[in-house]
Amino acid sequence: MHLQSLLLTLAPALVLGQGTAAPSIGAFGNSSYALEQEHYIAQLREEVHSLKDELEKPCETPTGSNAVTRASGSAPATYTAAWDTAFDSGSISRGTPTAVRSYPAASSDGTASIILSGPSGQSSLALSSVAASASTPYPSASGTNGSAIATASGRVLSSGVSTTSATSSTAASSMTSSSSSSSTSVSSSYVPSLSDFTVAQIESGEAWKNISELAMSRMQARQTNGSCTPENARVRTEFRKMSNAQRKSYTDAITCLHNNPPRYVEAASDTYPGVLNRYDEYVATHINLTYNIHGTADFLAWHRNMIHQYETDLIEVCGYSGNLPYWDWAQDAAAVDQSELFNGDEFSMGSNGVYIPDRNGTFLGLMGFTFPPGTGGGCVHSGPFSENFNTSLGPLDSPYGNNVANHQFNTYTNVTDLVLGETQVEYFQSLMQGFLGDNKLGIHGGGHWLGGGPSQLEDFHSSPNDPIFFLHHAMIDRIWTVWQYLDIENRLDEIYGTHTLQNSPASADMTLQDNVVFGLVGENEVLSSLMDTYGGRFCYRYE
Repeated sequence: MHLQSLLLTLAPALVLGQGTAAPSIGAFGNSSYALEQEHYIAQLREEVHSLKDELEKPCETPTGSNAVTRASGSAPATYTAAWDTAFDSGSISRGTPTAVRSYPAASSDGTASIILSGPSGQSSLALSSVAASASTPYPSASGTNGSAIATASGRVLSSGVSTTSATSSTAASSMTSSSSSSSTSVSSSYVPSLSDFTVAQIESGEAWKNISELAMSRMQARQTNGSCTPENARVRTEFRKMSNAQRKSYTDAITCLHNNPPRYVEAASDTYPGVLNRYDEYVATHINLTYNIHGTADFLAWHRNMIHQYETDLIEVCGYSGNLPYWDWAQDAAAVDQSELFNGDEFSMGSNGVYIPDRNGTFLGLMGFTFPPGTGGGCVHSGPFSENFNTSLGPLDSPYGNNVANHQFNTYTNVTDLVLGETQVEYFQSLMQGFLGDNKLGIHGGGHWLGGGPSQLEDFHSSPNDPIFFLHHAMIDRIWTVWQYLDIENRLDEIYGTHTLQNSPASADMTLQDNVVFGLVGENEVLSSLMDTYGGRFCYRYE
């Protein structure tokens, strides 16, 4: 069994009840129930690494009360609570003590420590960070192989371009870009690590900003055999960095696509009765291919091409003059309901759902979530999609909306830890997706659950119904792109996994020569052509 066979991409398809109307698009929780931010990536990493031998062994499918009832008859039978059941029965050890990485401030000599903390009552072991030790050479601050600036509060990397004038000792001023450097020389070998940053830099997002700029500068300096250049590449930016006019143009284009006829089938055909417009073709494809595009080797690449085709349709079908924005949900980790993206005005992506009183708390056993009686989850009545934007496909999952903003998953700490802490794609992708249970969704699933209604972002099958889906997956694609370009020689063409969800039913390992199916989204593509945003069939970058 593959490592990912016991890991999950996003919320599972569960039947929790009947008769609850699905909220309109964009509804999300506004609960006073506060979930403590959790450094789950570090915890999850230690569990995955220590249990790899166990993960590669088959586990029995539970039956009776331990099995999961599914809303979709097409679901593989082994997609159940086997993982949690095995833990509960003691047949698989979680690994004790559970190792949890923490980040103390760097000492005066620039070193940091990694703390492996055991359960309560057990001693902790402090290990000096090898990468931050004085005996480990770093790139020169003004050398030709890139620059690194050591400060009293930790190490801060430049954007990957050496500068003859880079002498600042602060994090902000050390983040120079390729366009502002007086002389440039791309660092092609140095790969940053967690020990290069202090806990404050990681938690605040400064570290993530720094490594993002490093990756993008390496991308722009890379020589390709194709026609993609920094000048003609599409540039995707964060939604909040767009002007009001640009935001309105983007949401108008979405409405336009929703009003355009389907491209590949007739509207309301016998084959696809729920497909009424071009937008629906994206939803229908995601529904039909759910078990071949999640928990698979092409999970990241498939969604990369899906959102690229969506972006292309907005431009070519609806005359949109901009590019697909992304949603940096780590900015909203503490209070997603207060995000500018969801303030409900005409320049937003929606608003909070209407208050639903007296709703009982709900426990999702497979995911380990408890939804307390909530304050959100109802229909959306403000924002650009509150009128005349009806969904005709789904939901296929839980009829309950998400009334808890699961902000402990999608923090800068977890994003940075994921990108800098994992060098192999099997772990990078698995940690991004998370455990089947144990309340660890991963930043991909966590981003889905930040959104709301079951016919929308948190639905395993029909999540593209919510337009925020495409901004969320642009963020996921951005994270993958940064991870790739931090070590482009080793990561650009690296894949891991099979053709089926959690390898169930068992299928062959995917290769870069495999044909990837896109249904009603667009033409099929060879997997190798989907690996590079600066090559193959793509030409775009993030800023």
